Amino acid sequence: MYKSDISKVNRTTESPEFPDVILLDNTNACNLRCTMCDHKNIKKYRKIQKMDWDLYKKIIDEIAIEKPQARIWQIFYGDPFLCLDMPERIKYAKGRGLKDVVLNTNGVLMTKEKSRAVIEAGLDVMYVGIDAADKMTYEQIRVGGDFTAAKANTLMYRDLLRKIGRPEQNLFVQFVVSDLNINEVDRFKKYWVSEGVNVKIRPKVSWAGLVDASNLRPNSEVERKPCYWIVRTVNICADGSVAFCTADVHCRVKCGDANTMTIREIWRGDLEKYRIMHSENRFDELPPMCRDCSDWQSSYADYYQ
Repeated sequence: MYKSDISKVNRTTESPEFPDVILLDNTNACNLRCTMCDHKNIKKYRKIQKMDWDLYKKIIDEIAIEKPQARIWQIFYGDPFLCLDMPERIKYAKGRGLKDVVLNTNGVLMTKEKSRAVIEAGLDVMYVGIDAADKMTYEQIRVGGDFTAAKANTLMYRDLLRKIGRPEQNLFVQFVVSDLNINEVDRFKKYWVSEGVNVKIRPKVSWAGLVDASNLRPNSEVERKPCYWIVRTVNICADGSVAFCTADVHCRVKCGDANTMTIREIWRGDLEKYRIMHSENRFDELPPMCRDCSDWQSSYADYYQ
């Protein structure tokens, strides 16, 4: 049984004035029910919806002024191809001068037309989660997905990038390591690198205890480090609610409202208090969800090209 390599957890420096990474729930709808995810339970906590355009523009406009080089994930907990105006949203962000606008998808709905639209809108990076080298393994992990379609769509996106993309636009396939697929890591890397596609390998997370992640150790057994996701990121849900961190996918600990607050105000509010607790190793003072969470052990990734 594999374990997360805690020695690789080194992105622990706080971004004090404004977050380095902002995740936006442009839509929180998803077409799959993956085993390493808790999306199947999202309706217990918040409704499926798309972010209002005015709220989206308010957020993007502030980032353009405060930190245009920040990484902007256009999806927090859904699939971007269920947001039909995603190309327009990307185009708006790029038009405001944002430098690092990215998407993550399972790739099943990533048709040629939709791929062309986001590339032409200026998307900087696309991440496609496939998580397996074999169809049978894929179907155990990406429940409801289509292994053949995900692979074909990814290769098609690669070809479109080569044909119509800018040199700096990029594509990654992602592999989340679990006990189900750990024996396929090397084959996955070899295949996709041979196809000229960048590879991202990262360990599994539990989404703050919502799913099993046997790669994580109890915090009592290790020397805890500050968590990358709390010290560097802001996560804004489709309705404007601000989640505690990237692992708080159901916004169980609300830390602000982007409808009425600026990102700077959010970042310097409750989130700052929690960042200080992390930086000073005062983990016992954190809200229970964070205090008991081991996901910080998986806040790293390995890249291959």
